[in-house]
Amino acid sequence: MKASEAIKKIQELLGLEFSAVKESFATTFLTDETTQITNNLEKETFEVGDTLYIVGETTLSPAPSGSHETREGLILDVNEESVITAIRVKEAEVEEEVTEELTTAKLTDGTEIMTEEEGDKFEVGQVLYAKTESGEIVKAPEGEHTTESGIVITVDGEGVITGVKYPDEAGEGSLEDLKKEMDNMKKAMSEMLSLFSSIESFNKELTKLKTDFTKFKIEGERKPVETKKDIKQSFADYRLDILKSIKK
Repeated sequence: MKASEAIKKIQELLGLEFSAVKESFATTFLTDETTQITNNLEKETFEVGDTLYIVGETTLSPAPSGSHETREGLILDVNEESVITAIRVKEAEVEEEVTEELTTAKLTDGTEIMTEEEGDKFEVGQVLYAKTESGEIVKAPEGEHTTESGIVITVDGEGVITGVKYPDEAGEGSLEDLKKEMDNMKKAMSEMLSLFSSIESFNKELTKLKTDFTKFKIEGERKPVETKKDIKQSFADYRLDILKSIKK
């Protein structure tokens, strides 16, 4: 009920009659949207020195002392006599905007990704995080991730960025490059193991040769010396054999 309606009701109850003059009163609601207040004066604004009333269904009650905030943002300070001693405007609460310096982006599937590093670019060595549907922040899975702007980010099994390629720019590391590098490392490792195996075989052969040589040397020293035949005796036998053949 508005203040004018309340006053009219009071007039009817008391049997009072006034001239049909339109009266305007300062009236509004407090922030609870249910408590109506008025100064019960023929003016449309609240001023210091006015008595503040709480509007009931059929009565006007002096407002209690203290500060009363209207829904328009006015704060009316009232003393023990319900007189307005000060009128203040509530200061607007300015929400401090928190500016995050984290590098963020969205993947083509809508997943939000970010790093803990300051700046506006993704770089090799940074840890890449992804926000799940439930809002949890986890390390990005291994593989290549493409953002809505076309940035291709390669991540290893630990969530570390190993390659970044911006559109129309020379890329640094890619999943294909990483695979090639791994293949080259495997090939080099295989060749190194093969070399070690060859060296080991050579050492075995060398050891065997040393053993055989030592054995041969020992057996050569133990071989008996052959007795030389008497050359003269052999020639005499030869002559005898010729003579026998002639007599026949």
